[in-house]
Amino acid sequence: MDSKISELRTWLENLHDGPVELQDDTDLIESGTVTSLQFVQMVIEVERIHGRKLDPGVINIASMRTLKAIDTTVFQAA
Repeated sequence: MDSKISELRTWLENLHDGPVELQDDTDLIESGTVTSLQFVQMVIEVERIHGRKLDPGVINIASMRTLKAIDTTVFQAA
């Protein structure tokens, strides 16, 4: 994983008051790491980190469920 994922991991950890254990395959939704509102904010943050708007076809639960999925479908697909 590269610095873009590290930056996103830090952003996700900062959403919480206490420590958050995020593995590359942690389900961000089922684990409660992101709420539905935070999911939208996360998409915006992914676009900011990536430096461009995401194709609407990429923005779905499966492609944004884990850090590994985000890295594969967004950051590595560029």
